[in-house]
Amino acid sequence: MSKINRHTEYALEQLSTKVKLEEREIGIFISRDCIVTETYTGKTYKYRAYNYITGETKYIGYKKEAIGSKEYEDLLTKIADYKFYNISYPESGEKLIEYIFNKVFENFGFNKRHEQIELSKHMYIVMTQKAISLSDVAVGLGKTHAYLVAAIAYQICGYREVEAETITHPIIISTSSKRLQNAIVRDYLPEISNMLMAHGIIDEEITAVIRKGRSNYICDLRLRNYVNCLDPQKKNSREYEVLKKALDSNHADLENIVGISRYDRQRINVIAGHCSSCPKGKTCSYIRYLKILNAPHYNFQVTNHNYMIADILKRSREEKSLLPRHHIVICDEAHKLIEVYSDMQTVVLSKYKIFSLIKRIKPQSENNKRFKKMNQLCNSIIENTQHLFNEDLHITVENHQDESTKYGLQDSTLLLRQFSRIKKNLQQLVLTVPDYNRKEQIAFEKLGDIVDCILSEDSIRWVEMEQTRVLIKAIPKKIHQMLGQDIFKEDVAVLLTSGTLSVGGDFSYTKSMLGIEHIKRVNEMYKVSPFNYYQNTLLYQANDLPYPNPNDGQYIKAIADRILTLTQASYGHALVLFTSYEMMSKVYGLLKNEQVPFPLFILSKGKNSVLQTYRKSKNGVLLACGGMWEGVNLTGDLLSHLIIVKLPFPVPDPITEYKKEELDEDDLFKEEILIPQMLTKLKQGYGRAVRTETDTAVISILDIRANGRYKDAVRKALPNCRVTHNIKEITSFIQVKKSPEYFL
Repeated sequence: MSKINRHTEYALEQLSTKVKLEEREIGIFISRDCIVTETYTGKTYKYRAYNYITGETKYIGYKKEAIGSKEYEDLLTKIADYKFYNISYPESGEKLIEYIFNKVFENFGFNKRHEQIELSKHMYIVMTQKAISLSDVAVGLGKTHAYLVAAIAYQICGYREVEAETITHPIIISTSSKRLQNAIVRDYLPEISNMLMAHGIIDEEITAVIRKGRSNYICDLRLRNYVNCLDPQKKNSREYEVLKKALDSNHADLENIVGISRYDRQRINVIAGHCSSCPKGKTCSYIRYLKILNAPHYNFQVTNHNYMIADILKRSREEKSLLPRHHIVICDEAHKLIEVYSDMQTVVLSKYKIFSLIKRIKPQSENNKRFKKMNQLCNSIIENTQHLFNEDLHITVENHQDESTKYGLQDSTLLLRQFSRIKKNLQQLVLTVPDYNRKEQIAFEKLGDIVDCILSEDSIRWVEMEQTRVLIKAIPKKIHQMLGQDIFKEDVAVLLTSGTLSVGGDFSYTKSMLGIEHIKRVNEMYKVSPFNYYQNTLLYQANDLPYPNPNDGQYIKAIADRILTLTQASYGHALVLFTSYEMMSKVYGLLKNEQVPFPLFILSKGKNSVLQTYRKSKNGVLLACGGMWEGVNLTGDLLSHLIIVKLPFPVPDPITEYKKEELDEDDLFKEEILIPQMLTKLKQGYGRAVRTETDTAVISILDIRANGRYKDAVRKALPNCRVTHNIKEITSFIQVKKSPEYFL
């Protein structure tokens, strides 16, 4: 990285407050804390070096002609020997982090937070030690800036503490949301880069790129074939023109093609299995773009958890990696990591998957012995599959709660027997498929692997309903140990951060789920929010409602009545979180009949447009479930009353049942699994209420268990705030905290 930085404006401005500059004196470059100036006297060009922080200076000399940029390096070599060169900036990474937060950021209007600095230094140390960090950081502390500054300090100073060659490798940042990925690359890093260049700490812009799966990119061959097949008279003219222009644009990223439908995108994107045999492989825009993305000049590679884990799994199988070689991985929104890894390791089997593969290879005739044998085997698989999904597959639904998607198997003996028949037929069928149908051979081998996993005693099996389709799924029993072995390598520093990695500072549950409970190089950091929850929030806990029972009509009626009373107390502006879509629907029906005096909305599955309508209402009441428990920002007065109907205990399913059997004690299962899971999700839900330092809100919990058996655990998990059982205090709180516009 060059040591010449031509962003002299800030340094010149700072210098002018310390010394009187000549009228024609201009800055030509800076390096660290020094600036070199040039003054045209009318006949010659005079050069001086200053420490723009201390004001110290030295005359360098003059030239008859202005020196060119090629001579800057020679000039820098000269001033680097001056006593005042680089005396203001720290040499160690931890000191540099302090300097950036205390001096650089503060000069640009950022608030100084001691806790944020300590977090960033903690992350830097973990990077240098190639250790593991679990950072539970509450909203408002600025964890994104903390890990970005730590990473930048590592790239500047880390070579003094680790092997120099590792510094040239990019740092991987993995998140679970596109919103955060875009913010890091387009907002956070450019802003930090500009501030650091202005201070001479870095000499070149910090570079970053977003990495995505292949379906987000354009296949040149598919694009050309698709456009050639379109009828301009029938195709939407605007979309047709966009697609035609894309032919000559050489764009690789689908995001750059604006104005086409989702259908069009699916016809022109890169799909699995085509690249290796594509005749356009060497000239393909996508392949060329991948080479650019993997170039070593990027400081950061920003991606999602799926892509990052897929890269790790490919490396473990000694396949071609997706990401460049690296030694540091930062996982933001890390509470999602376990779920993503589990989903990627879950095998799925459906009748459709089996039949579609059979259709691809089933002979149309039986004109030889091989085709006759193949046909017999295909027919046998079809018959056994029909029997399996239509007759043998019994689903237990008697005690099923609608928020669970996993059904236990009523009679696994019959199921496994039928699976064994299918497996035997598959093994024989693979042997009859001709070698020129290698893709089909591989597909059936993979299908056989799925069946093996479902049959294995080392797997947890269940059934899911997806609309009208039945899916059989399985996951390894040792999934958490597998996660720990795959992700946490000895030569890679892994930093996981989120607002819900611990329960009151206890990371035991998370370490168990990540499979790292026995790893010694784990460092923990727990940081509470700097927000003044005691002044800005009020916690209402119901103590007079029935015990939660979604099947009890009287309980449902009591909840609906209480929600009506509570929303009236806060003048609307409410989000009501449920753990069950069925119960939410019942309560919505009752509230609708009661004619709630505020706009009433229900966020059903797949109805995301409702959220936008709710935002526009300003004082509406939104009933929601599922994904609304986390990851949604409703800042300001729009959400001033968060109502949590029921403590979000995990719903019994085959996976939790296995964990229960493994622990073999109900009390131990509750303490180590159920309660930590509930408290983690409760914290996520609670976090919807206060998103900024100025937000004020009431949080109401209607589950009487939160004021009884689990009172201490709930209070410990949530921020310190005032507690009431009196609804009148909600009205008083709102009237004091809100401006007159709130009530209009």
